[in-house]
Amino acid sequence: MSEVSSILLAFMREAWLALAGAFLAFVLLACLAQVLRVSSASVLGANLWVWESVSALLSIVLIGLFAFIGIPQIVRALQSSLPNAGGCGPISELGTLASSLIGGLAALRMLRAAFTSVLSASIGGSSTFAKALIECAEAMFGMILMSAAIPLAAWFLGTC
Repeated sequence: MSEVSSILLAFMREAWLALAGAFLAFVLLACLAQVLRVSSASVLGANLWVWESVSALLSIVLIGLFAFIGIPQIVRALQSSLPNAGGCGPISELGTLASSLIGGLAALRMLRAAFTSVLSASIGGSSTFAKALIECAEAMFGMILMSAAIPLAAWFLGTC
């Protein structure tokens, strides 16, 4: 069971690194586009466009910082706070496996939510940072629920 979980977690780490690299490239391009938009709007003398571009640039930077600094720390803290022993034998291993897999999926889902938020902010739409945070909370709740549900089900069914 531990070999399967290590293989799956390694795959999710590689997927997270690939998504993070694409996300970083997109954040840098979006920041460059907003800087060019600020400079062109300031040449034209359009103060409203300048401030719209500055606010979009700041939101892109903040979402990028949240994605690279906040998401890994949230997942790491959540995984360390989950109980490891909740059952006996393979049921306990299954609960730990489910918890770690949900943690990996949560990290990928949080990064996808941040990517969607940056995409929306870069094209001038409203920043969907609140939706990204809601998706992060859903992923963390699922991770906690799954790590507790399997040992509780085993205890209820009397397998220990």
